[in-house]
Amino acid sequence: MSKPLVLVTGATGHVGFAVLALLLKSGYQARVASRKLATLEKLKELPSIKPYADSVSYIEVADFVAEHAFDEAVKGVDYVIHLASPIPDPSQAGGAVDVRKDYIEPAVQGNLGLLRAAAASPSIKRIVITSSGVILNTSPVAPSSTIGPDEAAPILEISEYENSGNPGIAYVESKKRAIAAVDEFVAQNKPHYEIVHILPTLVIGRNETVSSVKELRERVSSNTPLVNYVLGAKSERPVPETWVLLDDVAAVHVNALSAKNVSNGERFLATFFDDVQFSTLDPVVKKLFPKEVESGLLPLGGSQAGWYAPFDASKTTEKLGVKFHGVEDMVNSLIGQLVELQHAEAKN
Repeated sequence: MSKPLVLVTGATGHVGFAVLALLLKSGYQARVASRKLATLEKLKELPSIKPYADSVSYIEVADFVAEHAFDEAVKGVDYVIHLASPIPDPSQAGGAVDVRKDYIEPAVQGNLGLLRAAAASPSIKRIVITSSGVILNTSPVAPSSTIGPDEAAPILEISEYENSGNPGIAYVESKKRAIAAVDEFVAQNKPHYEIVHILPTLVIGRNETVSSVKELRERVSSNTPLVNYVLGAKSERPVPETWVLLDDVAAVHVNALSAKNVSNGERFLATFFDDVQFSTLDPVVKKLFPKEVESGLLPLGGSQAGWYAPFDASKTTEKLGVKFHGVEDMVNSLIGQLVELQHAEAKN
């Protein structure tokens, strides 16, 4: 029996690469879609992908929002994991943010274009779409209560934030509109395939596609706040203090492909259920990397504004079998990579 074929979008990203690597390790074939094939070249030689060269292929989709963009990509595919979507770039803050062009249209039309193409491909059984925990209603939260994956926040009118210059708001609203568009498409068209939504919180973990300290610090990623924090940086721009290990997010996506006890349209949170405050991380870093802290390689002393929401991912553990790792595992994964890169660069 041939291995099931999975179309993956967004595989050059932080989460997407980890999902691709785990797919191949788990015995799937992968077809990776990217806007430029040249950007996929370095993936082929990375340690997690190289052993599976015979199980991965690549296809160029020049414009994800163009009509019929995915028609060729979905042919003969058994499953789809759709991760590609705009992420917030802090460098845009206070500047010209084109909410519609840069965020909402790619997120919404990317989803819809893929769903329309998949409707014409009878081999597709299930599509797993990466959403985000930011679509959930975190305020107000009653004492001792938790927030599940179906408690969606209201969608704002674009006019309320279009001129704010805030890429974070644009990202949040694009994710809300994207998942709502999928629900509407399914209700109206009743496609033959199933859809599962994954809602990660702030994803932390080793990024194999990054090869320098500079890139780890500056590349737009959910890793950036923690890396900069342990290097002594100070930031008043709030980021979530609800975290999840990258490996766990990848496992949720892969397990969602073939899980039998999942309903069409079901949503699953991917998060570690605890308040991870930046101010409490110094002892963890000192415990895991004592020599680097003592030498000043990890100077600490930073500060990072944050916010917490009591998300409940128990259903994900129950139905998809993923037990979420804690703070030490996240710090060890990401800061371990930072330390390795620091030592390697010091030798050169």
